[in-house]
Amino acid sequence: MKIFISFLFFLTFAILVAIYVNISKPQINLKEVTKQEKLIIEKSEIKKPTIYNFPAKVLAMHIDFRKYRYVYLYRVTIDVKDRYELFNMEAILKNFNLIYSLIENKKNEKVYILFRNLNEAKKVLDFFKEYNFKIKIEKIKQRI
Repeated sequence: MKIFISFLFFLTFAILVAIYVNISKPQINLKEVTKQEKLIIEKSEIKKPTIYNFPAKVLAMHIDFRKYRYVYLYRVTIDVKDRYELFNMEAILKNFNLIYSLIENKKNEKVYILFRNLNEAKKVLDFFKEYNFKIKIEKIKQRI
């Protein structure tokens, strides 16, 4: 019985080796490929890159930064006492797609939001006041 099983094993192994050798041979001989069978690309088939001509080749602008030494930012500060307020506040900020920073202390948590103009800050300020959050706004003068 052991001889028969070993015979079947070697027969199966020989068949697998023969199949592997036939599969691993390349199907096309590269020497047989002639120059006539190679693809010839016509000039009309080649796509030309799109070239854009702008009305001005050189654009020069002079900005005097001595006039703009400071940038004014508006920082909205929100005091958060418990996790429920924090959860609600984060949902509101995600709804407005605002970037904010959260600073955690042992006593309380504060959220800071920066705005470039006062109108955007007032929209958020009014919305948070509807939900009775303790919120304040500060004008920050930053040097460039």
